[in-house]
Amino acid sequence: MIVRAMQKKIFEITADLYIIPVFKGENNRFSPEDYSLFGAKLEAFAENGGIKEEYKKRSFYSFEAFGGVKKIFFLGLGEKEKLTREKIREASGFAAKEAKSLGAANIAMALLSPSPDDFKAQLEGFMLADYSYDELKAKKDADKISALNFPDTAVQFEKAISETTQVIDAVFFAKDLMNGPGNYSTPAKIADAAKKVAAGDKRIKLKVYSLEEAKKMGMGSFYSVAKGSEEPAKFIVAEYKGAPASKKKGVFVGKGITFDSGGISLKPQVSGSSMIEDMKFDMSGAASVIALMKIISGLNMKINAVFIAPVTENLPSGKAYKPGDVLTSMSGKTIEVISTDAEGRLILCDALYFAQKYSPAFIVDIATLTGACVMALGHFATGLMGNDETIKTMMKKAGETSGETVWELPMLEEYAETLKSKYADIKNIGEGGAGTSVAGLFLKEFVGDYPWVHLDIAGTAYGIKNKSYIPDGVAATGVRLMYEFTKNAVNGGVL
Repeated sequence: MIVRAMQKKIFEITADLYIIPVFKGENNRFSPEDYSLFGAKLEAFAENGGIKEEYKKRSFYSFEAFGGVKKIFFLGLGEKEKLTREKIREASGFAAKEAKSLGAANIAMALLSPSPDDFKAQLEGFMLADYSYDELKAKKDADKISALNFPDTAVQFEKAISETTQVIDAVFFAKDLMNGPGNYSTPAKIADAAKKVAAGDKRIKLKVYSLEEAKKMGMGSFYSVAKGSEEPAKFIVAEYKGAPASKKKGVFVGKGITFDSGGISLKPQVSGSSMIEDMKFDMSGAASVIALMKIISGLNMKINAVFIAPVTENLPSGKAYKPGDVLTSMSGKTIEVISTDAEGRLILCDALYFAQKYSPAFIVDIATLTGACVMALGHFATGLMGNDETIKTMMKKAGETSGETVWELPMLEEYAETLKSKYADIKNIGEGGAGTSVAGLFLKEFVGDYPWVHLDIAGTAYGIKNKSYIPDGVAATGVRLMYEFTKNAVNGGVL
């Protein structure tokens, strides 16, 4: 989609459809200044009750001008004082969805708000709603919007357009990886995607470790999860150097289980929170971390960052690890396996310990980690835990800005008691509920004293309903969230 900021009145732009916002109870909305002589036509249409002003209601009107028919889509926004940034994002996505259903390809759309930040939300919502996954179809989807034009837009919006289009491109990159089935988005495919991002950028040093190399480095936990699969596992590490070496690095770690059968602790076909075929999405954390690298590289951010993605399948076989096994992690801590379906924390613990080698300013990990998080928070809030108030606050603010809400969960010492093992230093699951918090406490054992935040996106990465700007329910949650967090870290002097 091409996005243009144009110094023209809306009806001077050649378009298939014109989207005009309307607020409830607003008078004289179609001023001659903005709509020239046609404002009177529109005002008369409104006075005759032709426009629905309620939030996400639509109305249509057509008239001839400049030698052609102007097809107008009036987008109801309700009461102006109740219009939040997330409602702007949602309304804009609704407009895009409706425009596509009408077969419109070239759109002219008035601003829903004069605020630059609100404009970014409007652009995000519209562009995100235009996503579709057709990579594996013989016949490609044709109903995509080719151009979006904004009339009377100030020069300040050019930067917002450039930034937002790169961010959305990275979201789509992550969604393409996520939507690929387990036989397509393999560990090798994820590694290749990281290589493509790194290609041509001399600031990125990429290393993809094989499973045997990971084993030699002492990653017994990651190795044990991966050894049951015939598909070669990959441990992906990318270092981005956009600032002097003296500046500290931020480290981002993403869980990358490209298909999770549960291992020997086999998952049922249908559980309370998901279906077995959805387990292709268990690599969402890895996809979002690589997509974040794509944004930071593309926008030439003056920071240092490291992106780590342990990527493997979790399958049962004669070589697979078993309940009751005791694993030795890279940290030297031993782990008693109670369930092979709690594999995400087992690959992350080695990655988190590996992250300490960079003496990072902070560590962020992101994972579709626990079904308990879906039970606790549903599909509209990501679980957040951590050991540092500053970066937790930065992540919460990033959630507010991006619309990818985070919600902090407790890390009580009482929960940690359930991880004590008779046979090893720690068990991989506890008992008595609070599964998301217990998983976070397990990970906390491997981050040392470095500032750390854990994001559980089990409920928010996919399965989203009733969000018009997430048309397929696959949100790639974390890409926009971690980008906004990174900006907060820069502005706050952490990076």
